[in-house]
Parts: sequence; C-alpha cells; structure tokens
Amino acid sequence: MLQVVQSQLLCYVSDKIQVSDQMFKDNSVFVVGAGASHEFGLPIGWDLTQTIKANCDIVLNQWGEYQSGSRAVFNHYVRMFSTQSEDNVDKIKSRLRASWQIRDGIESADSIDEYIFRYTSDPLIAEVGKLNIAHAISSAESKSLLKVKEGSVFDVRDATNTWIWGFAKALMNGIRADDVSEVGNNITIICFNYDRCIEHYLEHALAQGFHGLTATEAKSIVESINIIHPYGWLGDLQRFPYGDTRQFPAMADNIITWSESVRDPEIISKMRLAIEGASQIVFMGFGFAAQNMDLLDCRRDYVPATPPAVYSTGYSLPRETQGVLTSKIVSLYSAADWYDPDTQKVHFQYGATCKEFFDIHRLNLVI
Repeated sequence: MLQVVQSQLLCYVSDKIQVSDQMFKDNSVFVVGAGASHEFGLPIGWDLTQTIKANCDIVLNQWGEYQSGSRAVFNHYVRMFSTQSEDNVDKIKSRLRASWQIRDGIESADSIDEYIFRYTSDPLIAEVGKLNIAHAISSAESKSLLKVKEGSVFDVRDATNTWIWGFAKALMNGIRADDVSEVGNNITIICFNYDRCIEHYLEHALAQGFHGLTATEAKSIVESINIIHPYGWLGDLQRFPYGDTRQFPAMADNIITWSESVRDPEIISKMRLAIEGASQIVFMGFGFAAQNMDLLDCRRDYVPATPPAVYSTGYSLPRETQGVLTSKIVSLYSAADWYDPDTQKVHFQYGATCKEFFDIHRLNLVI
C-alpha cells in the first residue's frame, strides 16, 4: 500500500514539475482585446461608452463656469486656450460643441473608436475623442487591480485571480536567471487596448521573479518583447506612470484612430508577419470586430501546409457564431475559399473568462 501511495505521489510531483518547466511554444501570437483587461478592472464596450458620454456632457452656467461633465477635460481647455481673446474663447466653444456631439451620438456606435472613425473628416471629433479616451483609461488604471498602492510597490500576487498570473509564469518558465533577457523573445502580443496592463504587470513580475533584476532592466526586457498596439496606447510607463492621470492630454497624443492605423504600413506589416508565421494564435477577450480582423489579415494565395492551432475565449460569444468566426479566422492566413472543420484547429472556450480559459488551455499552449 505504501509503495502505491509513493508511486502516485511521484507521478503527481512529476506532473507538477513538467507543467512548471514548460514555456510557450515558439511563434505563439496572443491577440488581446478589452475583455482581457476587464479582469483588471478596465472598462469594456458599453461601460467605456457611458463614461465618455458622461464626461462629454460638459455644462457651464451663464457666467461660463464649470457645472458638470469632466472637470479635468474642461480645465485642460481653459489652460490650453486663454479666455482673454475672443478667438481662444471660440476655440473652447468649438471643442465643447464636439464634446456635445459625441455625447449625443456615441450610443449609436459600438464604441468611441467607431464614432471617431465615422467622422474621420472632422479633426476636432478625433481630438476631443482621444482626449476623453486618455482620461477615462488612465482613470481606470488608477482604480484597477494592478494599481500601485500609495507608499508601496505593486505586488504581482494581487493578480493571482486573473489570466496574467499564469501567463507571466509560463513566459518565465524554463528561463535561467543568466538568460533572463530571453523572456518573451519567442512570442508576439497584439494588444488592441489603450491601457498598459500587460507591460506594467510584466515589468513587476520580472523584477520580483528574478533576484537582483532592476526595474530598469525589467523594463528593457519587456520593451524587447514584440508587443504591438495597433491603436496606440497611453504611452511609456516611465514618462506616464501607470494610473497617473495628470498627464492625460499628452497621453492622448499616443492614441491612434482606426483611419490613422490603416494608413500606417509598419504597424500592419508587423501584425501580418506575426499572423503569417504563427504556430498558434490565441484570442483573449477579443470581439472579432471587422476592422480589427482586417488589420490582422495576412491572407495568401494558398492554403498553409500546417495551419496554426487557434484558441479563443468565448465568454460572451454565442455558440451559433462558431461557424462564421472560424471562417473569418481561417481567412486571416489563407486566401483560398477553403474550410474543412475536421482539419482546422480552432477551439472556442464558451462561457469562460480569460482566467478560466488560461487555466483550461495552458498545457495546450506550452511545450
């Protein structure tokens, strides 16, 4: 009996060691959407729309004094344009009108990005929209699960109940301390979010996971990972610390609208090269919006000999959409009108959060 228990225990320990020693497969591509950041407390879809709608409802009294809406955005306009001249007052008024237009129309679009795209010919809508995105997202960072508590450093264990806890461990597993600079050099992350949750967490996870690694060194390693933000982000964490809202106007300059991203060949090339060479593609919290899929589209004139394995969260996806979504995914890397469900390795984990998805599929994603 004792020998049986010892044998079972040895197998259990062996399995645990095997899991802990595994790292992501080479040429893994992670496509990250708003649902992934939602686990950290960042807004998605409707919530962000409602925040921006409320912030754009800037109301002044008869003396031109602030009453409601985003005080931070209004104060920025006042600082930006002195009210001492009629011309500058007109500039403020034009931005308030743009704010009210967004307020009144944003709910007719799926997102603020879509609304800005709708008015590509109006630069004020883009300016005001970006400003409100930067303020809303930086404010959300300051209240998120990953926020740095006052007077202390961020503890990576605060995120143990999110997907990035296991993700970071798989990223670092199998890497000797002397080779820490190699962390993440075999993967690509395509992040459609404006926040810096991934970069912020990984910097702290590396510094806390490898003894003696400085914050500067950890930052350098994360910067070397092929992380692509198709629509820009709030900016470098050293210049714009995570959760610090004071510089949101400058952060807005780092945000790219849909129409701007479509015109940037470097961004498109990086994403498509990653998709084309992927051994596996992992969609996390991704909504499969048409314009996002278009940016990822690297389709070619032939069917790949070995198509990538594809895994996707499906927390809010109805099962009835599996056929059309699978077809859209396959068309990212194959231009042929060809789809064989028996040979395509596309796996949707319906009803699972990103954390639950990663717990289920971790062994499928590592070597």
